[in-house]
Amino acid sequence: MGRLSERRTVLCGAVVALLTSSLVDAQDRPSVAALQLERPVRVDGELTDSAWSTAEWASGFVQRQPRTGEPASESTEFAVAYTPDTLYVAVRANDREPARIVAKEMERDSDLFQDDSILLLFDTFHDGRNAYLFLTNPNGARTDALLTDEGRDVNWAWDGVWDVAARRTGQGWVAEIAIPVSTLRFDPQSEVWGLNVQRLIRRRNEETHWVPMPLEASRNSDLTQFGQVAVYRVSLAGDMSGLRGLRPSRQLDIIPYAVAGRSDDQVLGGSSDDFDGGLDLKWGLTRSLVLDLTYNTDFAEVEVDDQQVNLTRFSLFFPEKRDFFLENAGVFDFGPRPRVPWGQPLMRPFFSRQIGLEGGRTVPIDVGARLTGRAGGWNVGVLGIGTAGLPAGEDGESAVPAATYGVARFTRNIGERSTVGGIFTQGGREGHGSERLIGLDFDLKPTQRTEVSGFWAESDLGLGAAEEEDNQTRGAGLAYQGPELTASADYVEVQPDFEPTAGFLLRRDFRMFYPRLEWRPRIEKWGLLNWWSDLGVERFERSSDGRLESERIALSPFGFATESGEFLWFGRRWSKEQLFEPFEISPGIVVPTGLYDNEGFAGGFSTSGKRAVWYDNLTFWGGFFDGDWLSTSSTVTLRLSRRLRTSTSWSYTDVSLAAGSFSFDQFQQRLDLSWTPNIRLNLLAQYNTADELLGVNARFHWIYRPGSDLYVVYNKNWMAEAIHRRVPLGRQVIVKLNYRMQR
Repeated sequence: MGRLSERRTVLCGAVVALLTSSLVDAQDRPSVAALQLERPVRVDGELTDSAWSTAEWASGFVQRQPRTGEPASESTEFAVAYTPDTLYVAVRANDREPARIVAKEMERDSDLFQDDSILLLFDTFHDGRNAYLFLTNPNGARTDALLTDEGRDVNWAWDGVWDVAARRTGQGWVAEIAIPVSTLRFDPQSEVWGLNVQRLIRRRNEETHWVPMPLEASRNSDLTQFGQVAVYRVSLAGDMSGLRGLRPSRQLDIIPYAVAGRSDDQVLGGSSDDFDGGLDLKWGLTRSLVLDLTYNTDFAEVEVDDQQVNLTRFSLFFPEKRDFFLENAGVFDFGPRPRVPWGQPLMRPFFSRQIGLEGGRTVPIDVGARLTGRAGGWNVGVLGIGTAGLPAGEDGESAVPAATYGVARFTRNIGERSTVGGIFTQGGREGHGSERLIGLDFDLKPTQRTEVSGFWAESDLGLGAAEEEDNQTRGAGLAYQGPELTASADYVEVQPDFEPTAGFLLRRDFRMFYPRLEWRPRIEKWGLLNWWSDLGVERFERSSDGRLESERIALSPFGFATESGEFLWFGRRWSKEQLFEPFEISPGIVVPTGLYDNEGFAGGFSTSGKRAVWYDNLTFWGGFFDGDWLSTSSTVTLRLSRRLRTSTSWSYTDVSLAAGSFSFDQFQQRLDLSWTPNIRLNLLAQYNTADELLGVNARFHWIYRPGSDLYVVYNKNWMAEAIHRRVPLGRQVIVKLNYRMQR
């Protein structure tokens, strides 16, 4: 790590140069005063409490879509009140056609962007970067999230403790929300928080805000399809004033759990019963630092991964789904980020799926600790995990030694929206040496439309300096995001010996150059909202010798979004792939070495998510190595009622190469049933003909009191040459109960 001081000099120089540029001009933003109460509000959705006749009501919502800058088509007003222990918000979402309100979701943590909904954003430290999100709809559904760095990470896995009562009226719908102060971290010395409120009127695909949001606040034109939401721009939020006497919580949450299960191995024969328990603890050390501890951690309730078939010679990426690792995950984010929502990450110095999972086997986690929050002007994330290891399996699986992992991530806010920071990771298995990584990064946003970022990291596997000369990664990115034009350029280099032991690496030994342009001119005629075109050139060279490995040029000149929410696009693809060694793409089918130059096409179509039946398709076809391919995937979603939702997905891939041909299908069926926002049943069935694997996962979840849950999980798998010719592999039933106690 002898070059660390040199890298610091480069990074600090870039910081100083960019911070001398002009920052976004201050602007007058709306404000609302919160009313201090002596007694609690009764949360029943009636809005008859005397507090709401005294509180200040805010209104004046403005459209972002479809008529940017115009007043909202329907009026919205809200008021805020509080006691020392609880924050209350009342919302009146008026509507002249209440029978046409779209409200199909009721499940906890469902996608409320498909419904008429209200989103509350609270910037509790008034730093213009991070926030809490709370969403509800006319059914009283609850979805919440932690927002980091204006959307760099949005942690929808976070579940806060709060309550809402909502109902339809002859004038629209109303919602009454209660958020315990203990759910939030904030500065008790500040009487002002950042606040914004978003309302969606789904039948018109109308997006409105209390604080107007410009088109460029979101890099995609349709938030319901791509999830980049304009309200994430925390630096543009308004003010909520008058907060005095709130009791900052240093509460202690103790959550013991018990789990019982039975597993049947239908291949080797035999069954096993298991009963276990563990403990999670959350302790507010200070007003802004939270310590999470876990003992004998269990993830029995986690949904299974989506099945994937790999047609590349690079790693597959499976997202993290375990709650302990998902909460506050954005604090640990470091490195290059995908410029498009569907892009896979190239590299993550820390990726939690490296912990507790080994070759498809679950490795027990003995103990874990996580410290996150703010300290002395720094954003802090520290994580430590110890795993127990696994013995050798009866079917020849090798033993997995016990291991320890640690990560520390620090960032410092500079100016209104910029940050600099660093990361350190360490991992080691019993009987092996310790492996480390250190890195620095910056993310500078001198204006609301421009961004400059960069990072550097170096790994140390303990092999000695002579064997680890090429063990670094570095990268830089530039981005401009205007109301119609988005432009970016990224460079990432990973040297041959760089190894993020506690992280993820999509491919090794490369330099990537990736410029991209996206143009979205407004149309607003003939039912069309805007045109959409993009051009991206992604080139990978070997870092070690500069030889071309991959190149993809994607041009999509034809695409448009309608005012009703439909989306259609079509484009050309040009690709080059150079194989330096033969590649077995399918059993018995080997692609020889050489440079492959191909052309192809791509297209997609999606109907509006507001509809009871929602369809989307993505298709690629054209040249593929020394042959051709066709890949198409479709999903049909039925929102039959607020209690029942189904989703059916089918993918078909056909590959014809000089060495042979193959094809496979993938099927996925989901069914979500919600009796109330706190009681739900989720069913998932998956089958793919490439692996001849059929699996079923059923999860019943009851939130029987805030923060306390009952799960009943059933899993079964088969080997299936065809669905009607299947051989059982095994099955499992798990019951898990946890109980949240506050002190």
